[in-house]
Parts: sequence; C-alpha cells; structure tokens
Amino acid sequence: MKICIVCQKDVEGKPAVPVKEDMIIKGIRTVKQFLHIAANNELYVCEDDIPAQQQRRRGFERDLIFFGVLAAVAVVLFVATSLMFGRFDIMAFIYALVIGFFIIMFAVVFRYAPATEKTPGTISERPKPAQLPAELKELEKAEEIARPKSTTPATAPGTKKAPKVSGRQKR
Repeated sequence: MKICIVCQKDVEGKPAVPVKEDMIIKGIRTVKQFLHIAANNELYVCEDDIPAQQQRRRGFERDLIFFGVLAAVAVVLFVATSLMFGRFDIMAFIYALVIGFFIIMFAVVFRYAPATEKTPGTISERPKPAQLPAELKELEKAEEIARPKSTTPATAPGTKKAPKVSGRQKR
C-alpha cells in the first residue's frame, strides 16, 4: 500500500514522490518486523504535502547540524576539563562520547523527517562534484588546456634534464 507520510492517506493513483529508504527507516522497519507489527507500506509524499515535507526536512537538517555542534562542544568541554586537572582520564573521554552520541540521537529521534527522492533545497539534494552539469566539466577542461604549464629551468623546452642524485650524494 502506498501511504503519504505527511497526511497518512493512500496515494494510489495520485502524483507522489517516493521517500528514500535510509538507515533510520530501515532500522524502524527491522524493529517492527522483529515485533511482528510491520505493515510494509511504500512511503510517499503526495503532491499537496511536498512543501510541508520540505519545510520539515530543512528543519531536521538545521537541528541535526545544531545538535552536532552542541555534541562536539560537550565532548571538547569534558576532555578539556579532564586535562585541566592535570590528567587524561579515558573514562571521561568515553562518557563524553556517549553524551555526545545521545545529544545527536535526541535530534534524530524527535525531529526526524525522511528525505524524498527529489526534495530540492535540502542538504541531501545539493549536487555533488560528480553530478555537476556537463557544461561545467567542459569549462574546467578548457581552462586546464588554456592554463600555461609551469616550466622550471630543468624542464624548460630545449634544456637538458638535471642529473639524478643518489641518496649517498645528498647532504
């Protein structure tokens, strides 16, 4: 059954965007299958709810960055406090990592909004270097061809290459 994750209605026959199956959704499905309560629905966002989903996703990404920075600051403070007292305590470091993990999980558990296959404007949908348009790649090639190659006296055209120096001759 195809279900919209925002309005919880069936989207069979309606225009909708599929939701990406990420680690969190796979984890939830695994837990539900283990408990024998899985419905195994196909998750979608219907066309009417796409703006609301985009706003929720942007909010989740913003909060995840904020809580990630907060977790990093907490870990640094715990470790710095341990070092200020003149010793490095491995248990304080482990506790700091555990607390940092729980701070990040707080954002994931309470603010999670899954990404859709095509949600423009979110961090997960920004183009990666391998996905750049062909025109930019052609432009880069043209700049590389037009850029003069550096010439050093030893490798300038018409000059002899410098003799190789063995390890014993270097000093």
